[in-house]
Amino acid sequence: MTEELSVSRTCVREAIKSLQSLQLISVKPKIGAVVLEPTPVALINAEYLSTSAFMQQAESLIEFRKVLELGLVALAAEKANEADWVVMREVLAEQEAAIKMDRSTRHGTMIFYEAIGNANVRFHKAVAAATRNPLAIMVLEAISAPLAEVSRRTNEMPGVPEAGLRQHWAIYRAIRENNPEKARRAMQAHLAAAERNAHILESEDHDGAPKVPAASSRKEHAVLQR
Repeated sequence: MTEELSVSRTCVREAIKSLQSLQLISVKPKIGAVVLEPTPVALINAEYLSTSAFMQQAESLIEFRKVLELGLVALAAEKANEADWVVMREVLAEQEAAIKMDRSTRHGTMIFYEAIGNANVRFHKAVAAATRNPLAIMVLEAISAPLAEVSRRTNEMPGVPEAGLRQHWAIYRAIRENNPEKARRAMQAHLAAAERNAHILESEDHDGAPKVPAASSRKEHAVLQR
């Protein structure tokens, strides 16, 4: 494969890992990689993880999340119980721990952004689970891989991980108060920030300018620095 595609062994290994995480192949010792029967979830994730069309996918994902998650968070505010609140707080604690992770070690940066992205996805899954709606849970699972990828890339921008954590706490508090309208507003602000950050990332990818956070994130980042 390295000779045919003119790429390094590392590139091939990472591609195999990606296909395995998308559940498109299975890698077994002494057997190798076996193509799996594709599931709808795997096909959706594979389509959205195409880096050649990242921005179009990010826009479509955010549009879909606006339709989906504004309704889910309001429903979660109505139905969530103590067990749901505990799960959300645990995820928020994980997200905070990931932000404080030491990035000075070898490969630390990659691990940091992956940890942030995974924690972000788990929080949104926890919100969906609190609705007690099996379709909502299934749909969040279906978009979890592209959501984690978008989160990983935008969280490379200064101040964005910290701002995202604060936005998640605002969503949690509204759900904890059983306030559907407040929860919708908190989620709306969170998705608006995600949309702004995706556009900034697109601009940086096109012109090579340094990544900078959205206006609200810049202010929050300045406060943190002080």
